[in-house]
Amino acid sequence: INPYALGFAMMQDIRRVCEKPTDEDRRWLPDIAGANWLETMHEAMRNFRDESFVMQFLSPHVMRQFHLFSLHDNDHNDTINVSAIHDESGYELVRDTLSKQYNLSDQEPDIQVYQVDFRGDRSLTLRHYQNNRRPLGKDTKEVLKHVHRLWGYDVHLESLQAGAVVETQTIRKSD
Repeated sequence: INPYALGFAMMQDIRRVCEKPTDEDRRWLPDIAGANWLETMHEAMRNFRDESFVMQFLSPHVMRQFHLFSLHDNDHNDTINVSAIHDESGYELVRDTLSKQYNLSDQEPDIQVYQVDFRGDRSLTLRHYQNNRRPLGKDTKEVLKHVHRLWGYDVHLESLQAGAVVETQTIRKSD
């Protein structure tokens, strides 16, 4: 999907929904159906980022216009399934899935400080909480070396999947 084409179509659709709402628009976008289109557009541009803009303003009309659908790729299966299409039963899932593609927090690894041994060896333990069983990239070891250089003591990185540690990497002072 060309994000500029989608954004432009959504902005045009906001005006349409504000000026000439259908019953479907009133169901899916009740806050803007019949509202002042220019004020609505200004509010959307000021207060919404990409993912929240899609969640708030993507209408069934635009989903049909772009023939949007959602795929589910389960790495445990040999097939890819169409999980939703641009129809009454699929609108919500299509909108949610598309908005997640623009959500930076779903694209960046979730790494948090888990433990710091201030009284002992001063080691730092980080935890990586995998999103959709997605492992860290190939440059993880180099990033850990930089963290170690900044911290000055041993650095441990634990990757968790479903609450269990599946991988541990360590950079020691002697490395």
